[in-house]
Amino acid sequence: MSTVAIIVAAGKGNRAGGKVPKQWRTIAGKLVADWSIDAFKNHDLVDFVIVVLAPNKTLHRNDVLTCAGGNSRSLSVYNGLIAAKDLSPEKVLIHDVARPAVSDEIITDIILTTSDETGAAPGLPISDAIWKVSDGEIEKALDRNFIFRAQTPQGFPYSKILKAHEDQSDEQAFDDVELAKKSGMKVMFKIGHKDNMKITTPEDFSKMSKILVKRLDIK
Repeated sequence: MSTVAIIVAAGKGNRAGGKVPKQWRTIAGKLVADWSIDAFKNHDLVDFVIVVLAPNKTLHRNDVLTCAGGNSRSLSVYNGLIAAKDLSPEKVLIHDVARPAVSDEIITDIILTTSDETGAAPGLPISDAIWKVSDGEIEKALDRNFIFRAQTPQGFPYSKILKAHEDQSDEQAFDDVELAKKSGMKVMFKIGHKDNMKITTPEDFSKMSKILVKRLDIK
């Protein structure tokens, strides 16, 4: 009985700019990928970490397992799930490598909320007004009380999320929660944290650097 964290690091991250993918750039003294990996490697409730890499990429660490990704995020996650099979995990966490400031508290919350039948995922409420827009025209305002920004890690019972990927292998999903819901799995919502942001644009590196430097100062 174990918990495996799968860190998806096979993407190109073109919107973040730079000559190399964002996960292989240095921020606050470490690679973005290493920040994310260490968050799970150093967590008492995580037994194994699998990093999903681009086929031509090598990870120079001997404390994690690696596997090659696919040509979409869903396929990369599926490859990570297959790589975890020999570890006989009870629970699996799926995390975006570009969220290097994920906290121990969020990881713990997701692991403890995930059960044999139920998944769990963090998110944040939205403070701005939300519109539905079609062909450049605002159609209507949406009720923001029922809309949240998704974060990772997303936790699932291993056997159920593996089956969800197998059953829906021809579908493209925004994230694993969407696949889980399509398979009929219940997924519990947990409050995330603003620091658990995803590096997406060049400007995000500056924001994330301040978050991580502050964390180092606190320690």
